[in-house]
Amino acid sequence: MESNEQAWIDLSLIPRPWHIEITGCEHPWAERPVVVHKTRLDELPADTPNWQRAEAYRLEITEGRPTISAESEPGLAAARRTLRQLTARETVPDLRIADRPAYEWRGLNVDIARHFFGPDELIRVMDIMADVGLNRLHLHLSDDQGWRIEIPGLPELTERSSHTSVGGGPGGYLTRAQMDELARAAEDRGIALIPEVDVPGHTTAALHALPGLNPRNTPDVYEGIEVGISTLTEALPETERFLAAVFEGLGRYGAAGIHIGGDECLLTPPDEFTRLVARAAHHVRKQGHPVIAWQEAAPVLEAGEYVQVWDERQDFAEVAEAAARGVGIIASPATRAYLDMKYTPDDPIGLTWAGTTSVREALEWDPKDLVAGVEPGAIHGVEACIFTETIETFDQLTYMLLPRLAAVAEVAWAGSGIGQWDSFSRRIAVTWRR
Repeated sequence: MESNEQAWIDLSLIPRPWHIEITGCEHPWAERPVVVHKTRLDELPADTPNWQRAEAYRLEITEGRPTISAESEPGLAAARRTLRQLTARETVPDLRIADRPAYEWRGLNVDIARHFFGPDELIRVMDIMADVGLNRLHLHLSDDQGWRIEIPGLPELTERSSHTSVGGGPGGYLTRAQMDELARAAEDRGIALIPEVDVPGHTTAALHALPGLNPRNTPDVYEGIEVGISTLTEALPETERFLAAVFEGLGRYGAAGIHIGGDECLLTPPDEFTRLVARAAHHVRKQGHPVIAWQEAAPVLEAGEYVQVWDERQDFAEVAEAAARGVGIIASPATRAYLDMKYTPDDPIGLTWAGTTSVREALEWDPKDLVAGVEPGAIHGVEACIFTETIETFDQLTYMLLPRLAAVAEVAWAGSGIGQWDSFSRRIAVTWRR
């Protein structure tokens, strides 16, 4: 019987499964009916949480005939994903795989504000996500450079602030019908949508569209890439109307959570910042949806909500305090999971404010090491991010995503990539040739 690691390498499975054993010889692969059992998986430990049971599966191949078993549809879908990878080979050994993800939240954040990507491109991104076991598509829908989603009651947002992008290129936005299309496509692939409108900073596009949000002059359309250049103002009556309309308008797509932003608010006084993000959170909570925010907004979050950690240069004390009161941590360290960072300094696209990120660096980290002093169970998930200041085309987007997204996905599914570079590099080389 081969070791787990050697079997992962020989079969080129990504992400690597929890347990695999080779039980017999190789057989030429031919299409055969797959036997499916929806049944309890007794090999899982008794304390396995329900979400993990839901995605766990067993895959057995005996004399070239596959059988998959799982307790629910997400587990069956995960088993089929692994079977598709196996059957890309000419021969497949008899084997037994028992598998389950380490983290429930396995995401990708795609910025469509700096440069716009529409439904067809986002559905293609979802296909890539499904292939590597990711299950949350976080859409960054607004920023200083553009407003990218139709909001009932505030047509000015798309009428005035959706038509350009960084550098003055073309813009665009998602209609409600297109968002509905994305939601259906996501559900078909076992992916939840996470809509984000970032407040109170990153709001020049909103300030340009709605003069009532401005205490002084309405700003021009912004086509640069600086951050920390805008803020909402609490005292203006239009601000509350804006927050209510936006976050209630996102509710249709936010059953798995709505992201309120909260990062890089360099112009917002601290007390006003806290009150503004609390108002945004209020409008999410009253719909019964979880609130998600970047780490700067950790103090306003409550048990059962999520703080997304991105900037390792900051003090994590407030993140640790939030975790202690039951807020889940989503690990998105910029040095590992920000896939808009260049691979090397010589790359023609990408940024370097967090350094460069090779495929190996995207793989070899452990989310449990990100925030000191929190219990391992406080880490709820892992999310890669790709911001599009320098990314204008779908080819550029996929170049920056792949193969690093597969590396981050392995961390999210298997729990850590530390010590796995030799295995992963050999597996990804085979996958890339398929």
